[in-house]
Amino acid sequence: MVDVPGHGKVVVDIAYGGAFYAFVSAEKLGLDICSAKTRDVVDAASAVTEAVKAQFKINHPDSEDLAFLYGTILTDGKDAYTKEPTTNICVFADEQVDRSPTGSGVTARIALQYHKGLLELNQTRAFKSSTTASVFTGKAVREAKCGDFKAVIVEVSGQAHYTGTASLTVEDDDPLKDGFLLK
Repeated sequence: MVDVPGHGKVVVDIAYGGAFYAFVSAEKLGLDICSAKTRDVVDAASAVTEAVKAQFKINHPDSEDLAFLYGTILTDGKDAYTKEPTTNICVFADEQVDRSPTGSGVTARIALQYHKGLLELNQTRAFKSSTTASVFTGKAVREAKCGDFKAVIVEVSGQAHYTGTASLTVEDDDPLKDGFLLK
């Protein structure tokens, strides 16, 4: 339970899939994930992120560097398994909006659904971005442990396209060509 300014007390799930995310049904914040204005969604998700950061300490069992909330994913609330895609939007970092369903977010959402008994091993689920309608699929393939916590290994797939290329050049006489270390 998190006290979210402007929205009151809201039940939020926190899960890890390469980064920690807060998950909440957009409906609980008075929004329809498929028709709300992006600014309204970003404002609501950011309010959840800030509330969670202020009210909870996130811990990672293996690395303190990973022990922070990366963002909030607002969902359509359709967490029980169905063959139809469930829709979400990921608002992360400095109020950026992911154009995709978010690979690490899908991983965390699958782990959460598996933990709640809403998804079985090797049961493929589709996740749709509310911003672009792009779809990722994912499934929990086996149980695992992370520290003392139950975990799952998740496979996620989707479609990607090149958006650019880069070419890096290192000159032979560059005194820093092998890098440098700051202490």
